[in-house]
Amino acid sequence: MRDKKGLVLCVDDEPNILRSLHWMLHKEFDVMTAPDGLSALDMLRKHDFDVIVSDQRMPGMMGSEFLREACRIAPRAMRILLTGYSDLQAILRSVNEGEIFRFVNKPWSNEELTRTVAEAAVIAKANPEPAPSPTEEAAGSGTILLIDDDKEMIELVRQAVSPEAEFRHASTLSEAVTILSAQPVGVVMSDTRVGRMDTTPLVKLLKQRRPEIVSIMFTADSDVDTIIKLINQGQIYRFIPKPVKPGFLKLMLASAVNKHQELKRSPSAVQRHAVEKAPEGLQEKLEQDLRIEETRTAQPAVHARDTDDHSFMHRIGIGFKRIFGTA
Repeated sequence: MRDKKGLVLCVDDEPNILRSLHWMLHKEFDVMTAPDGLSALDMLRKHDFDVIVSDQRMPGMMGSEFLREACRIAPRAMRILLTGYSDLQAILRSVNEGEIFRFVNKPWSNEELTRTVAEAAVIAKANPEPAPSPTEEAAGSGTILLIDDDKEMIELVRQAVSPEAEFRHASTLSEAVTILSAQPVGVVMSDTRVGRMDTTPLVKLLKQRRPEIVSIMFTADSDVDTIIKLINQGQIYRFIPKPVKPGFLKLMLASAVNKHQELKRSPSAVQRHAVEKAPEGLQEKLEQDLRIEETRTAQPAVHARDTDDHSFMHRIGIGFKRIFGTA
């Protein structure tokens, strides 16, 4: 009999769901089940699990609360959250406190969920011990880049940045591409939209091609579907609803700098934040968005002289090649 791929803990208060998960996974994995968060935490103290698959909506302890504790008790285990409803606060807690590897929507695809668990198990086994916490503060942390056109937020972040760190600000996507292509960036802080433009394709591409970059997203209009995609395709580090409290922002920024240093030092830590395959044409969509943005923001005289489609896309192509290694 062939060796199993890893030890998986499935947590759900519905017996039928637990039976389905066990049936689906037991051929490839050793599977244990728990009917609630408290008993699951007890099992985590007794067994070295590679992957945790938890439902979100459970009585007593919600999945996001359970995974927050699981992150503390069993940091090596990869965490997958099953969710079938749109509880924004629960999703935010799971992102900001549970460091979820993947969200999987219910009803799930058996093939997709099995593949996700297998990917998580491989990563967990490649990381027998969690990476040590960095001892340095901001030295070698790279530039902190803010992408936002909100003047209040710009000043708030400027005050939160450590004096030792370099801070840059971009009020448009094209400015962000220029900065990213010109210097090493360690932390990207961005609203989900700048003006009319969606910044999430850039964040997703950055995590695919520059996995050591840590992203913090914030917005006044939180959307569950957007957050889930940013985790699965962009492995964002934190998602913060606006308005943001200065003290909280300073703590999150310091934590993000430390996470960037950890990812730079440890290739195995980078694996723990691997993203799922991005949608086809994501880079092309970003290029199109940049072209639209440039057309809207360029002054007429400048636009006539310097921003025709050919020269603009040439500059964008050079920027993409520097950032992503491809035009």
